[in-house]
Amino acid sequence: MFTDWSFLEHLLEEGQEYSTAIGRIWLTVLFLFRMLVLGTAAESAWDDEQADFVCNTKQPGCTAVCYDRAFPISHFRYFVLQVIFVSTPTIFYFGYVAIKGGKDTKTKESRGEGHRFGNGLTSKACPEAPKLKGALLRAYAFSIFLKVLIEAGFIVGLWFLYDGFFMAARYECNGFPCPHTVDCFVSRPTEKTIFTIYTQVIAGISLLLNFIELIHLLMLAISYRLEDRHQDYLPRSERVQTTPAIQMEESRAYSSGRDISGPTQGGEAESPSNPCENNLQFVHGALHLGI
Repeated sequence: MFTDWSFLEHLLEEGQEYSTAIGRIWLTVLFLFRMLVLGTAAESAWDDEQADFVCNTKQPGCTAVCYDRAFPISHFRYFVLQVIFVSTPTIFYFGYVAIKGGKDTKTKESRGEGHRFGNGLTSKACPEAPKLKGALLRAYAFSIFLKVLIEAGFIVGLWFLYDGFFMAARYECNGFPCPHTVDCFVSRPTEKTIFTIYTQVIAGISLLLNFIELIHLLMLAISYRLEDRHQDYLPRSERVQTTPAIQMEESRAYSSGRDISGPTQGGEAESPSNPCENNLQFVHGALHLGI
């Protein structure tokens, strides 16, 4: 269990650029302080929970019934379900990003927006920095909202299921098939209590990060809205417009490596600030020289 996370790690790495800094911190907490702890230490703390659950009776079936009443679900399995359900919205969001990115790439390729260099070598335009805006922002905010609901639900559910996060060393059990009220004893209750408190503290930290990220996304959406309204109130001559002619000129300048931003105050053309553009110019020059 928890031995091969390669495909999940690859998916999360691909989608990290479409999340905020707070979201990347949340992913770090998820992997290091939840999955890693569950896979290395927490599982061994519950491997003897049923074998060493002893009741002071020899009535057949009484111990099994008392164990089922004391632990409707194993703490460790509950923690595993908690991590899986909490990380599911993020995984679906990154899947949505991957599908959307694939569709956008196919659309650009069908429109012939790639650039061709010497010797028939074709290179795609350097992608712009990803921006959480529009449908992408709404999908990301919805995934964070789902994580808040799921995380809070699991924390509250564990509290009501076991009447708190502390595990008592003795459990009183009565009813069929037990002949009378019997005392049952839990193995290593202190160690299990420590792990239970630890997992829920980390869950609380994750919940706090999700709340902060929701507030951040709300402020981001408001800033985009104000920016759009500001553009609407600007005079037509001051609005930033990109006509097909300008787009064609930018594409030609991009492939030839020259700058169209105009001269600076010193009379010299400003060099492209995008390192990806510099790399493409270097490749073009190298191919032209026959390197």
